Formats: sequence, structure tokens, C-alpha cells
Amino acid sequence: MLVRDEVRALRASAAEAWAAAMGDATSCALAKYGRSHPAGKFHEGRTAALGELLRACPTDATGETVVALAASLADGWASRVAPGGGSPDWESYRAGGIDALRAVAAS
Repeated sequence: MLVRDEVRALRASAAEAWAAAMGDATSCALAKYGRSHPAGKFHEGRTAALGELLRACPTDATGETVVALAASLADGWASRVAPGGGSPDWESYRAGGIDALRAVAAS
């Protein structure tokens, strides 16, 4: 079972993948100019969800607590209503978050 420090490492890895996917641009800059980047949004969602999990975890959380929190957060991410009718970027962002949280919950 994962512990909090391992979640932190997963988040760092997700952030690196996000940066690699985006190159020199930010997600917000691309959206501002009407360009979509679903792969970047997927990794952004992973990074955001794992950050949310870290904030929810007590510093001394055991593996079982981390797993339970991840499962609960994954359900919350899955039930969120997509703003603006569910753009491909939003759906990619949400899918990344759900994917990351479910992977932690399954460990």
C-alpha cells in the first residue's frame, strides 16, 4: 500500500509528464488562444488530483487511509459535472484525475 510520500512522488511524476506534454506553453495560455491540448490536460488533471489527495491525507496516514481517501476522491471526480458542456479538455483533465486516484486506490 502506498504511503503519503509515495503519493508525493507520483504527483511529481505527473507534473513532469504534464510539463513534457505542454512544452513551453501553459494549459491556460493554449486555452486562451483557442488551442486544445487534451494530453496536457490529462496530466494536469493527474497532478491536480494527486495534490488534492496529498492535502486530504494526514501526515501520518497509513496505507489504508491513503487508499480510502483516493477511492473517495475518485468517486467525487467522476461525479463532477463538466463546466461548459464538457469540452474535450475538461474531459481529459477529469479523466487524468480519476485515473491517478483510482491507481492509488487500487494499490
